[in-house]
Amino acid sequence: GYDSVRSALLFERVERELAALPGVTVVTESLVPLLAGDNWGNSVHVQGFKCGPDTDCGSRYNEVGADYFRTFDVPLVAGREFTDADRAGAQPVAIVNMEFARKFGLGSDAVGKYMGDGDNDSLNVLIVGLVRNVKYSSVKDSVPAVYYRPWRQDTRTGSLNFYVRSTQDPANVLGALRSTMRRIDPSLPVEELKTMRQQVKENVFLDRMISILSSAFALLA
Repeated sequence: GYDSVRSALLFERVERELAALPGVTVVTESLVPLLAGDNWGNSVHVQGFKCGPDTDCGSRYNEVGADYFRTFDVPLVAGREFTDADRAGAQPVAIVNMEFARKFGLGSDAVGKYMGDGDNDSLNVLIVGLVRNVKYSSVKDSVPAVYYRPWRQDTRTGSLNFYVRSTQDPANVLGALRSTMRRIDPSLPVEELKTMRQQVKENVFLDRMISILSSAFALLA
């Protein structure tokens, strides 16, 4: 029952109400969940970089909220984070990671350059931030080239993952999150509610299981 306009209003309200919970210091969002094995990508066009038929012009991407990197204690190398002002109708903006800058020849001068993503080859997206490489879909894999866009500039966003940093005990926070969502809309399911520590453990579960089985077989032998 949510169209794109109502969804955007819902996301804004969820952010406000989660931020108002006792002990919460920052709230942010992402379209692609962090360290969940999901890989979303696009071809990109970058100012000063020539894409030929045999050139890899692909990059992973994510749509995130304001203070996304501050939430995870990741400092920017240059430029700025997204803000609430980075929304539909404003200058399209992006933040890129160091691997993106290396792959597309931007070096340390990425901020201020322009890019386009997907079918957009008009280079109308302004790069406003350069961020350190952050693990994307897997704990063990090397960090790919990634660019980030503000979810508020995508008028078609239909789902988001919310991240909450709090000074309170995680068990209490999880309970408060459930209560808040029931108050906002009891018909909406709350999915994948967990701590980041749990998310990391799930991401490396198969490796841990193989290690345990290998040790067990070694003892049996």
